[in-house]
Amino acid sequence: MLDYSLSMKKSGRMNIFSKLLCLNWKLVLLILAVCAVGIVILYSAGKAECSDPYKCLISYGSWHPWAISQIPKILVGFFILIVVAVIDLKVWVKYAYWIYGVSLLLLIGVTLFGHVGMGAQRWLNLGIVRIQPSELMKIALVLALAKYFAALSINEIHRNYYLIFPFLLVLVPVGLVLEQPDLGTAMTLLLVSGIVFFISGVQLWKFGLVFLIAILAFPIVWKYGLHDYQKERVIIFLNPEKDIMGSGYHITQSKITLGSGGFWGKGYLKGTQSHLNFLPEKQTDFIFTMFAEEFGMFGCLCLFGLIIGILWQCYKIAFASRNNFGKLLTLGLGANFFIYFFINTAMVMGLLPVVGVPSPLLSYGGTAMMTLLLGFGLIECCYVHSDMLISSKSDYL
Repeated sequence: MLDYSLSMKKSGRMNIFSKLLCLNWKLVLLILAVCAVGIVILYSAGKAECSDPYKCLISYGSWHPWAISQIPKILVGFFILIVVAVIDLKVWVKYAYWIYGVSLLLLIGVTLFGHVGMGAQRWLNLGIVRIQPSELMKIALVLALAKYFAALSINEIHRNYYLIFPFLLVLVPVGLVLEQPDLGTAMTLLLVSGIVFFISGVQLWKFGLVFLIAILAFPIVWKYGLHDYQKERVIIFLNPEKDIMGSGYHITQSKITLGSGGFWGKGYLKGTQSHLNFLPEKQTDFIFTMFAEEFGMFGCLCLFGLIIGILWQCYKIAFASRNNFGKLLTLGLGANFFIYFFINTAMVMGLLPVVGVPSPLLSYGGTAMMTLLLGFGLIECCYVHSDMLISSKSDYL
């Protein structure tokens, strides 16, 4: 049956059933494994929801409030992954700019009508569901950039004129996200876009020029562009001991929790820093720290192995694709996942300022989980249609 599906793939005549068989199931299983780790830790995090600190230490975890509500989101996300994967790749090429446009309108909607939570205006209440459009923009921006650059020759990419449009594609949503304010997501959008520009063939000296301009503009951005709390986070990053019980509390407790796990960890459900509520936001931004306390460095290395496995599969899919759109889209979305994980991990270790970026596939949340799985669905779509040729510019119109 698998040989039949592969022959159908090469011939370009595939039905939905053969597409399902042709999915990269190694990637699916790796993603599922990381999601399962997230559920395990969210179950442990639920045990802190009790009134007696002593009972918190001897209880055996709880499905409520986070683990039980995260499972349906994962299931819906995997359903989205499968549906997206079997849709013809040319459909995503055709509607890439439309998806970007809708995401941009949702971001503008956040600015005008957004819901304020935890000091930031990042969510849009659609009645039935509340979404965070900046998460969808991470996928939409890569889609739009992949479509644009895939239609250009290397000579056109080297001309400055052809970089104006993609530059605007990046700057507009980054500006809207900074307005919310959400520095972490803005950083992610910039870094992922930079990677797509790089793998598309944009010359290195242009990156150097942008970097030089950023350095020269930093004093102005510091004085007029950053909010007071963002400046405080940078100062605390440089000197965490400055305000241990105030602005530096989060990162100080995170480091204490990380160190207390040692090499083997304290054991599942036996973490003290997290279960006694010293560790803040243990179900979202600092879930990796909670994992490290219970499973230690050994557990973290195993988790890193799963993450590297996901990235390796993305790399293989990208370079197996016979069309530039598939290459750029897969590498861009793989970079998005990596940057997501890198920023969160570096943040909780004190290597970067605290910017409010959750750990991908691990942290509690709906929009982030489903958009990540949507992105992996697009990667699977590139794998299923890796033999598809999209070469002429008319294919990108």
